[in-house]
Amino acid sequence: MVKAQQWINNNFSSQENKDKVKKLCIRLKEGTNKIDQSNYEFFNTKLEGELDLNGFKNLEDLAIWGNWTSTLHPITNLKIDRCSKLQKLEIDCTSFDKLNLNSNQKITTLIIRGCINLQKIEGLEKLSNLQNLDIWPQNSKILNTKLQIPFCQSNWKLELGRIKEIQILKEKVNKNEQQLNELAKKIHSLEEKDKKNEQKIHSLEEKAKKNEQKIHSLEEKANKNEQQLKEIANMISPNITIDLDKLKQEIARLTLNELVPQAQKKKSELEQQINDAKNKVEGSFKNIIGLLLETQKKILGENDPPVQAQLTGQVNAYLSVLEGNLSKQELQALLDEKTKLIQLEKQIDELRRTTNQKSAK
Repeated sequence: MVKAQQWINNNFSSQENKDKVKKLCIRLKEGTNKIDQSNYEFFNTKLEGELDLNGFKNLEDLAIWGNWTSTLHPITNLKIDRCSKLQKLEIDCTSFDKLNLNSNQKITTLIIRGCINLQKIEGLEKLSNLQNLDIWPQNSKILNTKLQIPFCQSNWKLELGRIKEIQILKEKVNKNEQQLNELAKKIHSLEEKDKKNEQKIHSLEEKAKKNEQKIHSLEEKANKNEQQLKEIANMISPNITIDLDKLKQEIARLTLNELVPQAQKKKSELEQQINDAKNKVEGSFKNIIGLLLETQKKILGENDPPVQAQLTGQVNAYLSVLEGNLSKQELQALLDEKTKLIQLEKQIDELRRTTNQKSAK
């Protein structure tokens, strides 16, 4: 008697030899071995222990024969879970107590006779391609009372069909559960985004309130300054009426003369920064710098918090793309300088409107 795995190693020493085998038959009775290309039939082969055939990846037909129930083949376990091409399996009078077919779903013919110790066949209900099943011959006087199978042999096709239907339903249920879980994750993700957007909107609303308060404070200061100017004028020349509108116009003109050159200088410096930044990025990203600054300008000119939140999201997206080529400090410097220029230009526009209004009068 030879150890099963030792026998495999002796007869199929290389993976190349194993790959050739499509049909393998191991018999206990006397006879002459037959080897014909991919078909191997061995006689008088008494093996013991576990027979591992997982290296035979092209095996399609496997048969193991004992010599009636009085002389069982002493192989105690069979490993074929990686024999994915196996289509026919015939086990006759072996010492197996269980057989695992969970990974052999291409089997079309399954014949098991005289295996009186066999108690369980795992994966039998998964053999969706099964066409021929013979667990024990109908005319046998020895019934395998130990073996339990999930259906009646006399009506196995119908019952196997029902099992398949149940499996299909289970798979659909599992698939639906997966889809529901994915949907729940997406909903949760959207809820998280909504919360963040709500927080951004709330933050922008708070900023808008603060800006309104600043504007109100500036208006109060302007009124106070105007009152102080009147008081100073009365103190200097109580009998002379000073035209405050002309005074404001002159102040606006002088301020314009001071701010316009500053704006031109800042604009020139910003253009240089933009050119330097574009030289550091790839060609396809150059336009994104312009989009970034243009969107920043829209944010500063927008008072609607939801729209501001949307535009801020666009700015963040542009920043994420550009961070591969420019540092965060460089990008922030661009945004800061753009903001300063916009605010300065806005101040100049307001002063020009003031001087134009006064001139029109």
